[in-house]
Amino acid sequence: MDEMDALPDDAVEAATQPSQLRRINTDFLLYRARRERRLSRSLADGTQREKASLASEQTFRRCLVLNPDDGRAYVGLGTLLANQKRFTEASELYDEATRVTSGTNPYIWTAWANLEARQGNTARARKLYEGAVVADVKHAAAWHGWGALEKRSGNLRRAQDLFIKGIKNTIGTPNPYLYQSLALTLEDMGEIEEARRWYIKGTKAQLVSKSDALWHTWAKMEASHGNPAVVRYLYQKALQVNPKSRYTYLSWGVWEKEQGNWANAKDLFKQGTELNPRDAAILQAWGLLEYETGNPAAARDLFQKATKMDGRHIPAWQAWGVMEYLEGNFDKARDIFQQGVWAGPQSQDVSKVFQAWAVLERKERNYNLARTLFSCAVKADPKSEASWLAWAQMEDDLGLPTRAEELRGYNDLEQEKAGEFGPNLGPIIINPDSVLSPLFRGVQNWIKKFSESPPRGRIAATPSEGAVPSKLESFSDFNTEFKIPTMASNRTMGSS
Repeated sequence: MDEMDALPDDAVEAATQPSQLRRINTDFLLYRARRERRLSRSLADGTQREKASLASEQTFRRCLVLNPDDGRAYVGLGTLLANQKRFTEASELYDEATRVTSGTNPYIWTAWANLEARQGNTARARKLYEGAVVADVKHAAAWHGWGALEKRSGNLRRAQDLFIKGIKNTIGTPNPYLYQSLALTLEDMGEIEEARRWYIKGTKAQLVSKSDALWHTWAKMEASHGNPAVVRYLYQKALQVNPKSRYTYLSWGVWEKEQGNWANAKDLFKQGTELNPRDAAILQAWGLLEYETGNPAAARDLFQKATKMDGRHIPAWQAWGVMEYLEGNFDKARDIFQQGVWAGPQSQDVSKVFQAWAVLERKERNYNLARTLFSCAVKADPKSEASWLAWAQMEDDLGLPTRAEELRGYNDLEQEKAGEFGPNLGPIIINPDSVLSPLFRGVQNWIKKFSESPPRGRIAATPSEGAVPSKLESFSDFNTEFKIPTMASNRTMGSS
């Protein structure tokens, strides 16, 4: 038995001793609980995942016995319950926590607000975020969460105001995500110059300038507004801050591919993979590049490697299946699409797998199966306009215009809901008299079959509005020469 296994008995005894020992024991227990929680989210096997979750929950509860007013244990346990969709229990826990801590812990208020926001309880979440900033006006996470809530609700001006307040109240300890979210909000509002101004301010602030995410999102904004020299400069700055940033290598490589600079893109994907060998997203993007440049064999190897590195990365399964379909390997494509569904049958991303599979079956004239797959696609993601319209086109081609028109109507309704309410839309509402009603009634059970049937093999194993600023002084050491950092320089840039 190791030292940590012996903690529970010691912890119970120490609960009566208001000493440093109790704090140390709590810290050890919290470490173990968080480790078990992370493990539960990474396991593919359902039984092992449940076992790890239970162990994590029990450990968090021991922490509360040991130190009932420790907010960290409440937030950790609440996060675990929310991950398991035990929302009522999590809400009751946070309610108890605010009373135990006399409402002075902003982390508890923020975690509770995030929980309510996740469930679409916007008004309740607002009050809780307000409670968090009342408890501590310098709590950046509360300002950020509240601003993000307003942004999702379409209140961009209100979101802008909250992000700015957060920045002003955290001057001593600036938070890069407040600058980043503010700039992204301004970009959504079409205020590119103002967004650029906040990016510049953020990258000049101490601590914030060390955030590769800030440099990276600034580069993406410039990429959308036709400034290639600035884009490359900003991506280079992001890699100086974090030489291994997988997000930067992926985003920069995709952008170079879009510019037609295939050699540059390949070099970036290659170096990103060497530094992050288990990153499925970079491997998938590299595979797409190889296929688009006429090298299906290399693409197949990369897609296969991506799914081995991360069996739950649905876009890799979808891209691989589509490639096999385009190459005429229909049975192989079907097998890969099925693996993709197993990778995450309840996730929104699986919609793209269902849609691609449906297109294949339509081409093979398996129309009933194609209908089922299209219905699964829109069930997984009601906002998937491509799925609705592809399904409607199939019905039109089959001489069923009434059904096709009804599908287009549902698509229009979903797009309208998406624009008005944001991502928390809820289920599709199908009229009981609809010709589609019998089909949708069976879809949930069809998807559930994949959730409850673990796969075998691989997956179980694991010009523009924004011109270049006239004063280049805004960009210190500005360099318009494209240069992919070498492996050696990557290891040293962070310290330069």
